[in-house]
Amino acid sequence: MSANISIIGNLGKAPETKISENGTLMASFSIASNTFKTTSAGKEQKTDWFRVIAFGKQAETLARYVKKGTGLAVQGRLSFNPWLDRNGEPQAGADIILQEFQFLPGGRRPAEGDAGAAPEYIPADVQEVGQQAAAY
Repeated sequence: MSANISIIGNLGKAPETKISENGTLMASFSIASNTFKTTSAGKEQKTDWFRVIAFGKQAETLARYVKKGTGLAVQGRLSFNPWLDRNGEPQAGADIILQEFQFLPGGRRPAEGDAGAAPEYIPADVQEVGQQAAAY
């Protein structure tokens, strides 16, 4: 059994790519998702950050078409990864292994001249790649 998660948010920066040990293209990126609640002090915003990892054709598509600020809806499987910090203390992180994604209209509009500007047009066949579940 696996834990699945869906996130709607904006990329914090362009995806980073690398080739896995078995030769598959991987793309990883952070996505910020905002929640709001009303308190006695007014409306408060909380931003949560999630790391997403994509493989294969999805990684290619994301590396080519998404930039800082791009709005995405992602669905995937949670993967928990223990690690040690600088002091040797055990820590744990959670990654989202991408299964499906969808481009969202809007998203944060980068400042003029920002090299991370999101594309205005994404071809329909590229949209379909995001809808296919990864085989990994």
